[in-house]
Amino acid sequence: MLDHWAVWLIGGLVLALGAGVFTLVWWKVGDQWADSEYKRFGHGGGSPGSSASETTVIRDFDGVGAESGGDDSAEKRD
Repeated sequence: MLDHWAVWLIGGLVLALGAGVFTLVWWKVGDQWADSEYKRFGHGGGSPGSSASETTVIRDFDGVGAESGGDDSAEKRD
């Protein structure tokens, strides 16, 4: 019969190898999904290299335009 430490060692190796294989398969499936989404919908906006030249303004609840990265402190609203 295997010693107690040998069972833990073998179990740890099986777990580590299984996690590695699972991660690689997960990345491959995710990459295939991303490729199919790209083919289906084209390049999404908002990422570097996108062809969108228009500026999108998102308004806050008060109706005041907020630029990206702007400061929405309470002092400006008063």
